[in-house]
Amino acid sequence: MILRIGFCQEDTPDVSVNRQFWTDFNGRREFRENHSASGFVGYRTISPHVYDKFVAYGTYDIDHTKSPEFLKLKKPLINSFHLGGGLFYTDNKTVENALEFRLSQGFKFYIPSIKQVPLMSLVRFEERFQKTFDGTPWNASLRFRYKVSTVIEWKKRLFSFNKGMYIPINIEFFYSFREADRDNDVIRISPGLGYKFSDEWKAEFYLSYHYTRNTTEVQNGSNDFVFRLRIYKSKRMKKPPQLNTKEEDVKELIE
Repeated sequence: MILRIGFCQEDTPDVSVNRQFWTDFNGRREFRENHSASGFVGYRTISPHVYDKFVAYGTYDIDHTKSPEFLKLKKPLINSFHLGGGLFYTDNKTVENALEFRLSQGFKFYIPSIKQVPLMSLVRFEERFQKTFDGTPWNASLRFRYKVSTVIEWKKRLFSFNKGMYIPINIEFFYSFREADRDNDVIRISPGLGYKFSDEWKAEFYLSYHYTRNTTEVQNGSNDFVFRLRIYKSKRMKKPPQLNTKEEDVKELIE
């Protein structure tokens, strides 16, 4: 009996409190005025080592530059619209591997705030389709995501922000109208540290807390401490030289 329990525990490690390590390369390319494509490829793993995950995700982005005339606003209420999709492949170590195909639709807008601390909101709906390679059918689910993000300057500047260190912070909430079989996020709290090398390159490192339901078949919830490294490369359209304000430069750092 003791041996049997030991094997069971070895087969299903306890991940109710775990560490995760995520890394991804993010790209963005402008190809028309106010139109761009962005996305990332990434790798994720967990300790205890119950899986490795490989991710590819992309979006088509449309900047919204005009508000309806009757509102008489200098800037539009909604900053941009996004359509996206991605693949998430999980290489499980103790159970069958899994694949998730995801579609998303969303928009971004700024919350009124003090000038020095811009607050960007992201509202997104996701349709998730999960398949475990054990002969079971596809599972479909739908969820709502809301994220609020900001960037704080590490060192105050009087004029433009074209290079240097900054502090990105975001909090994200999730609500599932219909839960998926696995990985039903509830909340993510992500403070980080970033560095802008140029208008094209930047890097961010986060130490995040996530609470997730249905992490494995036998555990209903988990407290995830996630270390995440993100590298960004942007390809912008050639435009006439223009001088952005420091506030505009800081807003461009918010993801």
